[in-house]
Amino acid sequence: MHQTKRKKLLLVDDMDVILDVIIIHLDEFEQNFEYVRASNGREACKLALLEQPDLILMDWEMPVMNGIEALGILKKNARTKDIPVVILSGFTESDNVKVALETGALDYIRKPIDSVELIARVRSVLALNSAFEALKKKSRELVIEREKVEKILRGVIPSQVINEIKDSGQIKPKRYKHASVMFADLVGFTQKTNKMSPKRLIDELNDIFSAFDRIVANNNCTRIKTIGDAYLAVAGLPIEDDDHAKNLVNAAIEFRRFIAQRNKTKNIEWDLTVGVNSGSIIGSLIGHENFLFDIFGDSVNVAARLQGQCLPMRIAISESTYYGVYKYYNCSLKGNVEMKGVGSMNVYNIIDDYSQSRIDLIDFAKDDFFYNIF
Repeated sequence: MHQTKRKKLLLVDDMDVILDVIIIHLDEFEQNFEYVRASNGREACKLALLEQPDLILMDWEMPVMNGIEALGILKKNARTKDIPVVILSGFTESDNVKVALETGALDYIRKPIDSVELIARVRSVLALNSAFEALKKKSRELVIEREKVEKILRGVIPSQVINEIKDSGQIKPKRYKHASVMFADLVGFTQKTNKMSPKRLIDELNDIFSAFDRIVANNNCTRIKTIGDAYLAVAGLPIEDDDHAKNLVNAAIEFRRFIAQRNKTKNIEWDLTVGVNSGSIIGSLIGHENFLFDIFGDSVNVAARLQGQCLPMRIAISESTYYGVYKYYNCSLKGNVEMKGVGSMNVYNIIDDYSQSRIDLIDFAKDDFFYNIF
């Protein structure tokens, strides 16, 4: 049978006989209290920290430190500020009551103490404090739930968009004239996963895409969404950035390096194809109940076409992206390529950044001659 936890009361008075009388009165409450005694305000402050009582009944006039001084100290300490305090005093003037309440007392009892009044006020304060504690617990639970919801939202909506919704209650569609978009895809995903258990499949995607998320964030880019085994990311939105092409291409290079390194230690090896394009992109929140931030426009379609025609472990970029990154990365022109729904355009491959040697590149790309794109 569940038993109610005993309430702990800290009784503070420099006269033991008064504390004895208070205990006699409170025993009529028919509640099994646990009592802690102190003889002055300083001792009360120490015991309040140590014992964490449910209620403090404290005399005003005491040596060493009086009750009001102790009350002020208790209310300034984060560990004791929420402990309810009732001041006991022989002062009967309303000004004294005002001082006690303004200092932080929850109630005020005049001496000599009336047992009926004492019990009524203690019962009221304990009930009020129980309601307050329940409210604090509910508030903490709501904060935890809100953090869970926001964590889920951040997985599908950029944090800047979430902040804009909080501030204004809406998000307007916006055209970003200078941005870059990347499609990355795992080669042969369907064939490799046909015989995998659902758990193994999800574990593989979680491991890879979680790494992609970290890489994207570290390069000031934003993941838009995953579509099966495809990963869509942008740079230059929702926060505009002049280095959008450079940042996104660097993320693509790190994607490729991660996959190559991962293949050395995992049983299942993956190849990656990546397409990057720069230009005008429309970003907007889609849906009224099931929200999704998505991107639209010809620039997005071009990036998808570039990825679709790319050979394994290659990064194909458009001419518009090339002009934004050629100073930083070793780019190889593959020629003018005809792409469905897009037309012909110059396509470049990112070999890798200038700091990597040619020997590393050959090893990294699994034989540069074999993977001659297009």
